[in-house]
Amino acid sequence: MNPAALFRLVLLGMIWGASFLFQRVCVPAVGVGMTAASRMLFAAVTLFVVLLVLRKPLQWRKRWRDYLIVGITASGLPFLLFAFGAGHLPAGYLAVLNATVPLFTVLLGWAGGTQPSASKFAGVGVGVLGVFVLAKFGSVEPGWPTVLAFAAGLGAAVLYSISARAAKARFPDVDPLVVAGGNMIGGALPLIPVAALSLPAQLPSLGVIAALAALGILCTAIAFILFYRLIADIGSERTVTVTFLIPLFAQTWGALFLGEHITLASATGCGLVLLAVALIFELVPGFRRAPARVAAPLVATPVRQECS
Repeated sequence: MNPAALFRLVLLGMIWGASFLFQRVCVPAVGVGMTAASRMLFAAVTLFVVLLVLRKPLQWRKRWRDYLIVGITASGLPFLLFAFGAGHLPAGYLAVLNATVPLFTVLLGWAGGTQPSASKFAGVGVGVLGVFVLAKFGSVEPGWPTVLAFAAGLGAAVLYSISARAAKARFPDVDPLVVAGGNMIGGALPLIPVAALSLPAQLPSLGVIAALAALGILCTAIAFILFYRLIADIGSERTVTVTFLIPLFAQTWGALFLGEHITLASATGCGLVLLAVALIFELVPGFRRAPARVAAPLVATPVRQECS
């Protein structure tokens, strides 16, 4: 990985980690519905402008149903659920719950008939243990709001897993940037009534408005553009390693700007979930899947050497 790609990967981890910080700022001021809806609308407008500049058509008449279904599953509902969680959980906790997406991807594949490897199976178990440690021994006060916040974060992770499979099935040959823009617009439309019904009683401060704009433009629209640029540069397998960086930066931002304490329990839970992700990606020595052996031909074939 060249230095420029490594810089973009770390930058993406910093940006997506900051999204949980901005939600923690916005939700107490404007509420769950307005936070999620504003994020979607800022991101949708930004991506729409980018697609116009790049002259990439959305083919809205042909694909509007797909954009609506995948958009609400991949962004609208998860953003609502994470916004709800942001009212009760620290930023680092939210990022750790977000990191459980690969766990649910394995479980959904297993339910669909795909047998997981030993490494992936171990990753699921370690991930469950990590979430349990975080919930049982973490710094948050136990109670129904906390339980519901954990459930919301895990529910968002499940929706991300489901929507990834749906997007792959519905947009097999579509430019990923077009898919991101169409889904953001499709997911934003159902949230407009949510925003209208949850208007704050008074105009938010400039700081909160700036946080909403940063959440939608920087942490969603620009982050998606950066994400797909990384996939084109270094491939999807290396790009998804950003999953390891997001919780680390989220906990760092929360501690620096919101005074959220990083306890031993939260660090342990975060570490276990990140180990689970590494196991699922088969990056842990001793759990890596052995490469398939290629049978040698019975008769040797002469090889023609070419000089460049």
